[in-house]
Amino acid sequence: MQDKRFDFALYGVGTNIRRILFSLPEEVKAHTEEIRLRVGSPIALTVSGKTVFVRESGQPCFYISRDLAKAQKSDLEEAYRLLCGNSVYAHTEELKKGFIIMKNGCRAGVCGTLTENGFMRDITSVNIRIAREIIGSADSIINRYLGGGLLIAGPPASGKTTVLRDLIRQTANGNSGRMKRISVIDSRGEISGGADLGANTDVLITHDKAAGIEIALRTMNPDIIAFDEIGTAAELKGVAESLYSGVDIITTAHIGSIEELMKRSVTARLIESGAIRKIALLPEIKGEEATVLDIEELVHCVAV
Repeated sequence: MQDKRFDFALYGVGTNIRRILFSLPEEVKAHTEEIRLRVGSPIALTVSGKTVFVRESGQPCFYISRDLAKAQKSDLEEAYRLLCGNSVYAHTEELKKGFIIMKNGCRAGVCGTLTENGFMRDITSVNIRIAREIIGSADSIINRYLGGGLLIAGPPASGKTTVLRDLIRQTANGNSGRMKRISVIDSRGEISGGADLGANTDVLITHDKAAGIEIALRTMNPDIIAFDEIGTAAELKGVAESLYSGVDIITTAHIGSIEELMKRSVTARLIESGAIRKIALLPEIKGEEATVLDIEELVHCVAV
């Protein structure tokens, strides 16, 4: 069965660019992680971590040439309108953070001029990130995850959300032992969009992760609360409350090295809170196995 997520994501680009991208080979589409449009610049894809350009004919190209398809200002304006569903007002809160939530768990980053009231104008670039569901991507973690708080950490584009999805699915289905009740707090629609999260998972879509954690604790009786990267003091407080309630958390963090975990205030405080018992470090090269460390092992590695 062909993976159609690439084609589905093209509702967010205009007719001319959509025609060109539809013509790409299926193998390229299946491994494309991002579609980047910049005013006056060649259309660029991130394919398995590498930059690939697109010719006017719809063929991939690995170098700058004269026949590359370029995005014009009108293309960016049309993409912005389509991504917003003709209602910029409906996406104001997202745009203040520089992105638009798309269908099927995809997300579009937007650059331009952000006005004081939260609207974006003079759009200069759009980056559509294509959500992928890779069954088995958490296999190297699941056998070492026997419960307790878990932090999935890695550099940008290392597949943290993809691994999180699969770990939720496997844990909810009992692949790691006892079947667990999981509450997913999905602030950007990226975790749950179009993905199989298992038979024992509840999903709460909200921009306010702290409030979402509180609601899950109060109403859903979860064994585990899972969400993408923690970023505020209020969210840390919610994590502490889940710890006191006997509920484990699974979350993610952007880091470039083990040392950064303890240098970044949010991740350091998260670890120091006692809510995290294991760290899964994802490699920069996708497909390689993650390194799973107990907190004690992490502290030793940092000290050395």
